[in-house]
Amino acid sequence: MPSLIHGITSLITNSISTTKSLSKGILRKVAIIGAVFVLAACGGEDGEDKIKIGVAIPNFDDTFLVNMKDSMDKYAKEMGNVDLIFVDAKEDTVKQLGQIQNFIVQQVDGIILVPVNTDATQPMTDSIQKAGIELVYLNRRPSYLPDGVSYVGSDELRFGEEQAKYAASKVEGGNIGIIMGMMTVEAAILRTQGVEDFFKDKPEFNITRKQTGLWQRSQGMIVMENWINSGEQIDIILSNNDDMALGAIQALRAAGKLDDTIVVGVDATPDGIMAIQDGALDATVFQDGVGQARGALDAAMNAINKKPQEKITWIPAELVTKDNLAEFQAKS
Repeated sequence: MPSLIHGITSLITNSISTTKSLSKGILRKVAIIGAVFVLAACGGEDGEDKIKIGVAIPNFDDTFLVNMKDSMDKYAKEMGNVDLIFVDAKEDTVKQLGQIQNFIVQQVDGIILVPVNTDATQPMTDSIQKAGIELVYLNRRPSYLPDGVSYVGSDELRFGEEQAKYAASKVEGGNIGIIMGMMTVEAAILRTQGVEDFFKDKPEFNITRKQTGLWQRSQGMIVMENWINSGEQIDIILSNNDDMALGAIQALRAAGKLDDTIVVGVDATPDGIMAIQDGALDATVFQDGVGQARGALDAAMNAINKKPQEKITWIPAELVTKDNLAEFQAKS
């Protein structure tokens, strides 16, 4: 590449010395064009044949989503022939739609999309398919999933059921508070439904509180503080994710109520696992973010390379407690 730059520079210099009739403006344009060719040549040598996939994430502040993003990035580097472009919608549906339009303009080969709102995906899906770009939804299953579009995730009802089963195995009854994720997301709706379905014929258990914590630890703490301040006895906290559960634990510990309350999360994030080790979090339900991330990238590559691909790929869930923690960590 240095020899190419030197050659172009020499050509321009010779032109200046031998062609007196050329104006400075024209020479400047020749130099600019030469530089453009050099840059184009440099870019062409580095990854021009790589597959480009846009990855739209709702929130880079979400612990689970960031872990999943990092896992996907690592897997892409192992593959070697794919470049990932990550964007953060900051939980804004309109912003995410704009990011998808940018991916279309960039003519990426595929898009992996974790939607902000699972009920508002049709415009994005239609635009992506119209552009002839392969689409894989990840983690949050959209209500609109037409032919040619695949989904990789877990059975969200199962997470709530596993939480409820664990709580019921530990106490004979009590009041339950459910800290929910964003209610525009199917995961929050179905995880909550899984808990409600399990307890609906068990009168010794009463779901007395339900409130969204927006998937965030700080909001989970605020929700729990409000419930504590209400004076109502709550014996079991079932949170739609680990971050909100950890926020609830902070509030319960500050109020001196943690030892008397069962707290269960979802995801088995590193912080959640540490809290189980410390005895603060009673249990979590493992959502295999690594498996989902790798599965979504595999699905996208299969679609781009015109290989067979399942429309829906389910990644199993697993209850994690202090009793099976060592086994889980060894397996992970």
